[in-house]
Amino acid sequence: MLTSEERERVRAAVTEAEKGLAAEIVPCVFAQSSPYPETVWAGAAGAVGLACGTLLLIDLRSPVWLPLSTLMLIVPIAGIGGALLGRWVGPVKRFLIGAHRMEDATQRRAKEVFYDRGIAGTKARDGVLIFASLLERRVVILADESVCSKMDPNAWKPAINAMAAAAASGRIADGLVAAIEKTSQALRAAGFTGANDGGLSNDPVVGDTP
Repeated sequence: MLTSEERERVRAAVTEAEKGLAAEIVPCVFAQSSPYPETVWAGAAGAVGLACGTLLLIDLRSPVWLPLSTLMLIVPIAGIGGALLGRWVGPVKRFLIGAHRMEDATQRRAKEVFYDRGIAGTKARDGVLIFASLLERRVVILADESVCSKMDPNAWKPAINAMAAAAASGRIADGLVAAIEKTSQALRAAGFTGANDGGLSNDPVVGDTP
């Protein structure tokens, strides 16, 4: 998802954003927040149902004069095609997953990263995670308690919107850099100026399918 040059660019953006900032920013991008195995079966079932329905409608209007062996092959072939679409094609996969399931998966994965990467374990409790999940087209910003206590949740919207807009056009590194800058601006506006512990790495966290 990120080349070595892009990783370095994002790392440099974090370093610059944290100068004189009493908070630590951790950018993170995942290909998707869950494997979503159900999309394979849902795609196969949907394609089989569509194939059967289509054959039935055609036969009602005009009998299909094809060998039975040919007709029997159409349905499993459709099922395999549907399974492949459900596994690999983003728009189809998002449709099969549904908005509610994607939202839950993204929030869950963001929280796992937040705790697994020690963002919730800084001495000053000042860690901020920018989490982007590309398949779901969702961005989550999680902050530790000392930041949450002073920040309006709406203050993260410019960073979220910047990341989402850039990622939609494939500019992932651009989106992370913009989100880092806008997160830093929001934190400074809320009074988080000074120094941080420097306990968290400035390198971006990059994850693939879990």
